[in-house]
Amino acid sequence: MFGLMEITASLNEPIKLAIIPTVVLPLTVVGMILTSVATWVAALFGIQLKAEGPKRIFEVLMKPKVLLLALLSNLLVYGAISAGKYVLAGPYPLWWVHFQNSPARTTNLQYENTLTPTNSLTETSPKVASATISSVDLVWENNLKELIFASPQVTGNSLFAGTQNGRLIEVDLENGKVIRKFEIGKPVMTSPTFWQQKIYAGEGVHDTHHARLYSFDLKSGAFLKAFQTQGHIERSAVVAHIADRAVLLAPAGKDGLYAIDPVTMEKIWQAPVGHVDSHPLADSERVYVGTGLEMGYAETATKVFSLNIQTGAIVWEKYLPTSSWGIPAFWKDKICFGVGDVYKNTHYGQLTCYDRQTGQEYFAFNTTGALISQPTVTGDHLIVSDLYGKIYQFNLHTKSLDWTISVPTRNESYASVVLDSQDRLILPGIEGLYIYSRQNQNLLFTWKPTTKENAPWKGTFSNVVFFKDLWILADKEGVLRALRIK
Repeated sequence: MFGLMEITASLNEPIKLAIIPTVVLPLTVVGMILTSVATWVAALFGIQLKAEGPKRIFEVLMKPKVLLLALLSNLLVYGAISAGKYVLAGPYPLWWVHFQNSPARTTNLQYENTLTPTNSLTETSPKVASATISSVDLVWENNLKELIFASPQVTGNSLFAGTQNGRLIEVDLENGKVIRKFEIGKPVMTSPTFWQQKIYAGEGVHDTHHARLYSFDLKSGAFLKAFQTQGHIERSAVVAHIADRAVLLAPAGKDGLYAIDPVTMEKIWQAPVGHVDSHPLADSERVYVGTGLEMGYAETATKVFSLNIQTGAIVWEKYLPTSSWGIPAFWKDKICFGVGDVYKNTHYGQLTCYDRQTGQEYFAFNTTGALISQPTVTGDHLIVSDLYGKIYQFNLHTKSLDWTISVPTRNESYASVVLDSQDRLILPGIEGLYIYSRQNQNLLFTWKPTTKENAPWKGTFSNVVFFKDLWILADKEGVLRALRIK
């Protein structure tokens, strides 16, 4: 139209690709609209218009100088947009973190260390009156209005949770009130780690680059130091020991795994074994960790590794059928990994166990959902839930599946099943909390929030944590609740 085909036909291909989508086509649309309106108005008065004006405009636009200017403008706009995205995907400046946490808020509370994910939740579960349940009562509720992805951590009389808004929030477990907040900036998708009256938390989602692991003094509330990676930190750091020296083992996405001095926050070693978004687990000699697929990139081999705890060198490695995003567990001299991906084929998973010393496979069992949650080991049994709410109990001694329970869920469920001291299994589901007897797999009770308790239930990414006789639960809307079982 208006000679556009003749004009653009003479252009070489690179210029066409650069100019036509952003200059010619938009102006063509504008020209057509204006021409149509003008023609319609002129027709009302019996006037016939010629279509030479738009043609002249396009001839001017196709001049070399104009084309070069348009090309440079396109490159400038594209560069500005790309630079803006890069800056937004990076961490906040350290001066901003210092500023946001000043003045620091002090406390006289006492805190305990949390060194590694516990394999057996029965050791720290509350004492409940009996295995039967007559009611589940709300003790307190606090709408934080900030999404909590990872499970909160309890230390002393406080609960700490990371939020999507880039904060660590400390809550008084006696009344649910917020004690203080630590500002980080980028989403905190990890559970915090505590050591020597310090708190550690990583930042970032899958698109984040140069994410940091931050340390704060729990007494003074002051921001201390940060360790910067090239990737992101979506799983918690774990405190382990090299001889008598404490180290932080920090998963860092494409960077692999770091060992960091928890005082100086400086690197001890790095193991670039692949994309690590899973929990590491350590004994006195080795570190065990799995790798996963990186979103948006070409598929690479996924593996589990045994690393030398002093150097990070590979002791043994084994191929996996897909990603390992979860938390491994020890059983006797074995290490067990949950396998399953969150980006593709999410209805497939596997529990796979290896000899810690040799890496020889001990047991493998395929599941109908990805296993990305935290398992519980009690005696010879391992209990774990998959991405779609199915609970499995395995007998590791006989290498067999004991039973399964299918909990009603809405789409994917990232929460882990937990076990209390009365042998009751607790897992969030489609309507609230579902509580089962481990002995006979019967449903004992379903807790649903009432209208006064911010109903309807929005679901949760995190599992129940215990404090004395309370069950603490955070939902997707940021509502934090304390429940008492009767």
